[in-house]
Amino acid sequence: MTYTIKALFLLIAAMATCSAAAQTPLSENERERALTEMRAYKHQFIAKELNLSKEQQSGFFPVYDEMDDKLMQINLETRELERAVNENKEASDTEIEAAATAIFNQKEREGKIENEYFDKFKEVLTPRQLLLLKSAEKKFTQRLVRHHRRLRQR
Repeated sequence: MTYTIKALFLLIAAMATCSAAAQTPLSENERERALTEMRAYKHQFIAKELNLSKEQQSGFFPVYDEMDDKLMQINLETRELERAVNENKEASDTEIEAAATAIFNQKEREGKIENEYFDKFKEVLTPRQLLLLKSAEKKFTQRLVRHHRRLRQR
């Protein structure tokens, strides 16, 4: 899932780069629309990769999105803490260490959430589909990265 979160932010960064070049920042509505479109594309991609039935899709994606939202929230909180401490030139060593600890613990927090949701996914997905899920997420991220590179080369 970590790959997915990074992919989301890569796409947003790509869109922001294109937007910055045009001198018009993304509005909150545009950002939300882009995230919604990307989530829909991700659903299609994963459904195809895992060969999910319509019934499985209706049971899986609400739970998957719930997990993805929690993971994105952890990522956002960690980045905001890091930025706040980096921008505070008078931050104490204790504050800096707390931010560093949060950054280093981010993957552990994400792993706990992923393990929690793994049990929920087992109720909807077959063992083979569970096995393929991580691979599908990696493929999705790779596609986003390639797309981002193409945008940057323009």
